[in-house]
Amino acid sequence: MTSIRRAPVLLAGTAFLLILVTACSIPSRPMWWPHPKHAGPTARVPASRDPAMSVQTVPDAWHPGMRQLGIQVYWTANRNDSSAAVVQAKAERIIDYAIGLHANSVAVTFPFFTYGPTSDTVYAKPNVTPTPAHIATFLAVAAKANIRVTLRPVLDEDALVTANLQDWRGSIQPRSRAAWFRSYRAFLLPYVAAAQQGHAATFVMGTELESMEGSPEWPSLISSLRSVYTGQLTYDENYDEFAGNTAKPPVPTDNVDAYPEFSVPGSASVALLTRSWEAWLGAHPLSVRRELTLSEVGIRAEANSYDNPWAWLGTASAPIDPRVQADWFQAVCNAISAEQVGGGIYWWEVNFDANPAGPRPFESDRMTFLDRPAQQVIQNCFARLSS
Repeated sequence: MTSIRRAPVLLAGTAFLLILVTACSIPSRPMWWPHPKHAGPTARVPASRDPAMSVQTVPDAWHPGMRQLGIQVYWTANRNDSSAAVVQAKAERIIDYAIGLHANSVAVTFPFFTYGPTSDTVYAKPNVTPTPAHIATFLAVAAKANIRVTLRPVLDEDALVTANLQDWRGSIQPRSRAAWFRSYRAFLLPYVAAAQQGHAATFVMGTELESMEGSPEWPSLISSLRSVYTGQLTYDENYDEFAGNTAKPPVPTDNVDAYPEFSVPGSASVALLTRSWEAWLGAHPLSVRRELTLSEVGIRAEANSYDNPWAWLGTASAPIDPRVQADWFQAVCNAISAEQVGGGIYWWEVNFDANPAGPRPFESDRMTFLDRPAQQVIQNCFARLSS
């Protein structure tokens, strides 16, 4: 999710968490799911009804060595999501939509909250943050579709910008970092348990937390998460850190939320935008680019967005210009191919509540590509990159 500036219960609680998050039975693990080196504690999953799922299947499922070709699904829960059947239906239509775009992957980004930039508490907001049971339902549908899933909790910035518009998730300064990490661990563990039980390929343990990078509490947190989850743990760094090689991620990572700012006119051609993207990516060695995943790429579908594609505040009155978004996406695809970006790409974004068959309620979302020309660009790009 874009930002303004880019924008001790462990093993004993694991079995409880695994049981708690399982809202439906999970199919056998997909081909990419790692086999644990050592057998660890397991939890029996209570038998439950597995409703018939009508969902497409990825024709060429992702496996190591392939690019991740995915979309970012932003999920803020609502009271209607209290029914597992409703969540399942939404998951089916969003995953069908992604597969229709030739995607082999999907990233589910969902918000968690804090009380302000110096708060040492984070939390899941009821009826806004999807529950672990919600996540389990989504993962069950995804497993049926054989689509790769990344789970990605992101710190919401509403409480941060209230006092200062310059504050964002990358500038938080908790009064007690130790307390913040304890709170963060307590929030993450149920979701990591859901990721394990539902065979999510990747769990993003932090996104754009620039001010928290390098903290000595990370190793302990990683150990806690590893006691529950055997999939890929990663971290999404911000675009400015990638450009300046200044990131201090808690785990080795090749993921970047890519929102570079280009000083080009609003009328810039796709060719000019492509050259700008090639220069930005090409500043890094080929060995880096071959492993690189652009974990979030997006731009507002409105004029004069090329110099601040990440901005999401104060732009609601600007006229929508879908061409800007489509040309930006086309340039990104061109540059990925030319610069041999091998990890993959995830486009920002489609709301989990959106119905692709009736997208009108989401037309006011300046960042979505749903039902805009950029949607066709993505489909063509995925076809191109997969071949």
